[in-house]
Amino acid sequence: MTRMSRSSGFDVLADEAAGRLVSERPDVIVEATGRFTTSRRRATDFFTRSTAVVGAAAERSGARHVLLSILNCTRPEVQGYGYFAGKTAQERAAVADGRDATIVRSTQWFEFAAQNLERMRVGPVAFVPGMTIAPVALAAVATVIAEVATGHRTEPVVEVAGPESMSLWAMTTALPHPGVAPVPLPIPGRTGRAFRDGALLPEPEVEVVGPAFREWLAAARR
Repeated sequence: MTRMSRSSGFDVLADEAAGRLVSERPDVIVEATGRFTTSRRRATDFFTRSTAVVGAAAERSGARHVLLSILNCTRPEVQGYGYFAGKTAQERAAVADGRDATIVRSTQWFEFAAQNLERMRVGPVAFVPGMTIAPVALAAVATVIAEVATGHRTEPVVEVAGPESMSLWAMTTALPHPGVAPVPLPIPGRTGRAFRDGALLPEPEVEVVGPAFREWLAAARR
């Protein structure tokens, strides 16, 4: 199995990346690339180029392609957020022309709160967008991906979420010693309302995996 990540070898998605993946003779390629940006153009360019590389490598090697994506990123009301627009384009590219790709969508990981503080930091403060989500443990998502990769799950699309709904603000203020002062940041317009009002929350049929956020925090402190 080969996992494509943002390591130095693939950070720029060089033309030889597909050849390097093929040379490893993978059975499965798990695509979990990422680039933080709110620009639709940059996100779409990055994610579609990533999937073009992986798709080509999968076809040449006969490997299965597993794409990690975000739950509800394809909903129309969140396309105003460039990152989600890029992920939507990536999903379409993964299955274009009849390609056989499995898409695993998860809600935001527990680490998202701390990552947001780093990305949105301005001096001694960090802005926290208004979002309502059902965060999930990365380890639980990784287990699901492993089950897909090993053939224990065979659905073309697998969706998972954490066990509880909460705001990003609640997650952030629960973090011990964040090292920066969080400041609420209302997102204007349709996208902001969608984020706040639950567009990122799972539908009732979505599978719930992993522990609750505060259980995860308590375990991390031990």
